[in-house]
Amino acid sequence: MEKILNLGDKDYRLHSSLFTIIDYRNVFSTELFSDIKKLEKTGKKEEDLSTVIDTIFRIIYVLHRPFSKQSYNDFLMSLDFGLLSNQDELQNLTNTIGEMLGTFQKSTPPTNK
Repeated sequence: MEKILNLGDKDYRLHSSLFTIIDYRNVFSTELFSDIKKLEKTGKKEEDLSTVIDTIFRIIYVLHRPFSKQSYNDFLMSLDFGLLSNQDELQNLTNTIGEMLGTFQKSTPPTNK
């Protein structure tokens, strides 16, 4: 499946396939669906926020990776920090991940409140 994701006025082309699972493990040395289950179990506590953010952007990076030669660090550095304060952008990210991987229902990511 392919999709275009708009983040901070920039379009990112995403692609998911069975290889996404392997690529995620190769890049991050952890299992994609295990990390997604952690996302589903996290609460809205402040300490959960960094785990959620890291996991969401890892997934987006791997989905975008077929179209980019950027490292994960370079990918993160190209994103504006303001994304984290935009609830609509975060909601769009989680919805896109759910659509691309068919793994979880659309939900609201934890907020820092």
